[in-house]
Amino acid sequence: MPITFAAAVSHVPGMTAWAEAAPVAQKDRVYGAFDRLRRDLDASAADTLIVLTSEHWANFFLDHIGAFCVGRAESYRGPVEPWLKIEQSEIKGDPDLAAELIEAAYDSGIEPGFAHELEFDHGTMVPLHFLAPRMDRPVVPVMFNTLAAPQPNAARCLALGRVIERVAAQSTKRIGLIATGGLSHDPGEKNHGRIDQDFDQRFLSAMAAGEVDKLGRYTRAELAQAGAGAFELLSWVALAGALGGRKGEVVAYEAVVPWATGVGLMTFPSAASLAA
Repeated sequence: MPITFAAAVSHVPGMTAWAEAAPVAQKDRVYGAFDRLRRDLDASAADTLIVLTSEHWANFFLDHIGAFCVGRAESYRGPVEPWLKIEQSEIKGDPDLAAELIEAAYDSGIEPGFAHELEFDHGTMVPLHFLAPRMDRPVVPVMFNTLAAPQPNAARCLALGRVIERVAAQSTKRIGLIATGGLSHDPGEKNHGRIDQDFDQRFLSAMAAGEVDKLGRYTRAELAQAGAGAFELLSWVALAGALGGRKGEVVAYEAVVPWATGVGLMTFPSAASLAA
């Protein structure tokens, strides 16, 4: 059946680890946007979640890293960071749906890696903490290489998203889709703390308009100019591919200096939810 819930959200660890550092009004707007998306997710009655995400050397290092990795474990644990101020949890996996996704990708000429064991860091746990705090929905994580060059290009991520769209359409499950990461930030690099609001607004506008072709033309150089962390937006591009041009709404955007990140949250209502 069609994807019943779709959202794209930043996963900056400061949202939980040093939340009080942000200006109160900005934090309240970000938290309020998460609350709205959480209610929308609950209303969608999604059975399982596909989370398009990234990790930060929690599972992979330079000795072995691929463009994409699909988790097919029975369960996952996280967060790995003891300072994140999120309680350690065990999150159920959906290995059957993961296998369907892997096989469909292979049949489409995309060969993601897969793993029967993965740990979740803030890249996955911060969004789940806000959107699914009971941690009671099964999750299929799809990890994107956003750290080590060469990262997958945007067109390839768009193609992976289209595979996800086909898998969801053929599934009997109600699938929620969440992309995590971004927007502009350069953590630990020479431009740490720089937030490129112009880049962020252009990217959000393309996502909101469902301009999949434009999103698929983003180059690695364009992303790198917005900071090393902007490569995390490749998961957003994949989400756009999975939604086939569905238009979205920017629920919140805040350039939060103490969190050193342009923080964005978007929703992509289905035709059914708009009609309700």
